[in-house]
Amino acid sequence: MGTVRTAAWDGSTAELDAVAELYARVFAEPPYHEDPDESRRSISERIRRYADTKAAFRLILAWDGNDLAGFVLGMGISDGDWWRDRIAGLVADDVRRTWLRDECFCVAELAVAPAHRRSGVATALLTAVLDGVPYKTAVLGCQAAALPARRFYAREGWQEVATGLRIGDSPEQCVLAKTIG
Repeated sequence: MGTVRTAAWDGSTAELDAVAELYARVFAEPPYHEDPDESRRSISERIRRYADTKAAFRLILAWDGNDLAGFVLGMGISDGDWWRDRIAGLVADDVRRTWLRDECFCVAELAVAPAHRRSGVATALLTAVLDGVPYKTAVLGCQAAALPARRFYAREGWQEVATGLRIGDSPEQCVLAKTIG
C-alpha cells in the first residue's frame, strides 16, 4: 500500500465502474450478502440519478495509485426524499426534529477495500465528504448486524439515534447522526 489520496469523482464511466466493482465486492460480504451483479447495476444507477437530482451531491474516491481503496457517497436530503421520509416515519419526534430537520446531509454509502481497512481511509473519506457541506446535521443508516461499522462510526463521533428500524423487509437498521455545522 502506498499513499492514499482522495478526490471527487471526475464524472467518468471508468471511475463509476471502479466504484461499482468495489461496492459489489464489499457488500457481498457478511452481514450484507448482496448479489454482486445487482449491486453493480444499482449503485451505478443511484449515483447517476443522485448526481443529477440531489443537492450537495458528493462522491469522494480514495485512490492507492491506480487502485480504488474506498469511496463515500453523500448528498443533501429533505422532505420528499425516499429514505428520509421512511426513516422520519419510524423515529421519535425529537429524533426527527433534531437530526432530520427540514433538510440534512446524508452519507448514503461508505465502502473500503479489505486491504485498506483500519488504515485511516474511511476516516479520510468521511472527513472529505462532510467538509464544507451547508447543513447542520448529517445522518446515515447502518445495518444493525454490521458491528465493525457501528464501532467505527462511534469512534468518529456519530451517535446512534434510532435502532431496530426496518424499511419493508430490509434487515434491521440503525440511524446514526452527527452535528456538522
